[in-house]
Amino acid sequence: MNYYQQVERVTGDGFDRNIYQIPAMEQSDVRLADLTDGTPVDTKALVSTVEVKESKSGAKWLQLNVTTASGLIRAKHWLRGNEDQLLPIYESGVVALSGKIDVYPKPDGAKSITIDKVQAISRDEAVSLLPGLPNDETIDAFADELFAILGTLSLDAQKIAYALLEDVWDDFVLAPAALYHHHNYAGGLLKHTTCMLRLGYRIQEQDDYLAMAFRVIKEAEQLHKVDVWNTMNGVKVEQAFKGTFESLYAACEAVAELKEPLRWDELALGILFHDIGKLYEYSHLLSSPRRFENLFAVSGTSETTGISINPMGSLIGHMPYGGLLFEKSQRQSGVTLPLDVHHRIWHMILSHHGKREWGSSVLPVTAEAWLLHLIDLLDARYEKWARVHDNL
Repeated sequence: MNYYQQVERVTGDGFDRNIYQIPAMEQSDVRLADLTDGTPVDTKALVSTVEVKESKSGAKWLQLNVTTASGLIRAKHWLRGNEDQLLPIYESGVVALSGKIDVYPKPDGAKSITIDKVQAISRDEAVSLLPGLPNDETIDAFADELFAILGTLSLDAQKIAYALLEDVWDDFVLAPAALYHHHNYAGGLLKHTTCMLRLGYRIQEQDDYLAMAFRVIKEAEQLHKVDVWNTMNGVKVEQAFKGTFESLYAACEAVAELKEPLRWDELALGILFHDIGKLYEYSHLLSSPRRFENLFAVSGTSETTGISINPMGSLIGHMPYGGLLFEKSQRQSGVTLPLDVHHRIWHMILSHHGKREWGSSVLPVTAEAWLLHLIDLLDARYEKWARVHDNL
């Protein structure tokens, strides 16, 4: 996939693949969400959630979220007195199902699978079912670029970054960055983090870094204008950048008023840690079941099948987890940070959503925090835009 035209990839000398191993992931050319109403579906799937529902008329069904090699989708299985037989099958977590794509309300509503038949299958058959990176993108390429960018940091910042990656690499390299909205596939968090670091690096290397940010925002505006034009001409398309630009320009205005030089080490570490807590907020089949024990003095596992919100992780959220991982990584690195630097990095992690109503614990007040919010928003919305336009 192309990225913002203003933002070139960063290249380097590679990394130690004995320490940071790259898993092989299958890719699918077909996504269930692209199939039309009534299309037959016969696939293996991971069951993320299953819930019994009942209508006012008394009709009952199982409401499901399932993950296949072709993507994440909702599903429904009508119950006809067979609840006791079906629930154990779905609760096994790994199934083979057949049915059809159903659109409701018609003609342009949400897509789901109406399931006719289902059977449990071996968990060993499920590893390849997590949706992987789209098109010709690879985990290997994003890992290469990640380490190339980390190589531009000071020695102390590199020590903190490497302490984190050595600790969580096996989970990080396969984790999604979200459940629905963006980068919701294995390797999504690696891609999101790397693309944000790429954008941050290209912004900070400019003498007038705010001008570079304006150029990228202008490109995003052009993409949005095409979507608006298509909508006006009857081409139904989700407007990925809708409602984005007010927040982007608010970030720019705040940076302009601060008139601060940009601290690249701090911005880069903020980007690296801002979403790393999603390793605990979300789960998938290949998540380390005892990863909570690696962070806290606790016992117990937290397992899942398809990509889903972890019931324990959702009690805390990814921002506090990111701060805790920052603390752990700094201690393991042996680096002592000045108090103000330490708190500015924590501040970025806790404020990166930009608004309290969007989930930020605090509001951004530093140039790095505002830029992290801007970069996060630009990258997430571009990914959403690209997924829509793959299919136009």
